[in-house]
Amino acid sequence: MRDLQSLYDLDVFGKTAKQLVDGSFEVQGILSEKRIRILSEKGYRIEILNDVEKVAKERLKDVANPGSLNGDQSDK
Repeated sequence: MRDLQSLYDLDVFGKTAKQLVDGSFEVQGILSEKRIRILSEKGYRIEILNDVEKVAKERLKDVANPGSLNGDQSDK
């Protein structure tokens, strides 16, 4: 895992790594479109769960408007 991480300069979350029943491994991380393309070309299977930029923008909105969380309307 560490070899793969350093070889491709991956931003992965090592604590999420697990071996699946079929012998393959699953690990979560943040990959650029370029890294996704490179790894796919090398034969790695990539599953995109979320667009990190979209998630970051949504979370930023939540931080900027904390009263909008959970329908809190205490400022009205």
